[in-house]
Amino acid sequence: MKPDDTTISSILFHPRPEYAGFVPGGIRTITISGSAKIGGYLHLHPTSETLLLFFHGNGELAADYDDIASFFIDSDVSFWIVDYRGYGRSSGLPAYSLMFEDATALIDDIPRMARAVARTFRYIVVMGRSLGSASAIYLASRHASKLSGLILDSPYANGLELIYRLSGIAINRQNSPGFMDNIDLMRTVSLPTLIVHGTVDRIIPISDARALYDACTDKMRCLVEIDGAGHNDLMLRGADRYWSAIRKHIMQTIPTQNHYLKR
Repeated sequence: MKPDDTTISSILFHPRPEYAGFVPGGIRTITISGSAKIGGYLHLHPTSETLLLFFHGNGELAADYDDIASFFIDSDVSFWIVDYRGYGRSSGLPAYSLMFEDATALIDDIPRMARAVARTFRYIVVMGRSLGSASAIYLASRHASKLSGLILDSPYANGLELIYRLSGIAINRQNSPGFMDNIDLMRTVSLPTLIVHGTVDRIIPISDARALYDACTDKMRCLVEIDGAGHNDLMLRGADRYWSAIRKHIMQTIPTQNHYLKR
């Protein structure tokens, strides 16, 4: 069995359509990736030239982030939250390898999208939560020249081990030549990196975050452990430390914003 097997996809992905009648606070976006259309929402900061590209968890939608988009904007960035194939307004069916194809299409689409809203994004920070850490780490590894920083929320280090923990299905890595897991790609990341993780996460243990932190080669790396937080309550239990860490990381990553960022 391989990572793109339909059984594995059913474990990793839980796609669902957007809520009927949803009225977004952000600007609807569509990015073409192969035969698929990838939907998202762009929440603009009034003046910032920094864009935060965000990949959410496997049980979430871009629409779910509408209510908290303002917290990201308060970090002095425009916030672009995107879906996976089959999620929200996106077409197609999700698969592990297609996440990376779509992530590449999304980062390549930023100049076109910026022109469409009459903006210029000089700095790009990529962020991934849970499953979304795979897309974010992939871009940080393969497209570092286009990025200024990386942020990870509850990331996993070894996807094959995660699949086994969730399903009991063991995947032989030898059956997937060329397969690169998060921990492998992180060893090639040389961008300023922030990792935030809960100490009592039962889905992805804190040891994964620590392993990714150790693997990162950049001197500007930071691991923030939120005491008592699990996988899905990190923003609630550790709200102050969570948002403070993100604001500080962006301030240190984007030099031109040092004088404007709210502390």
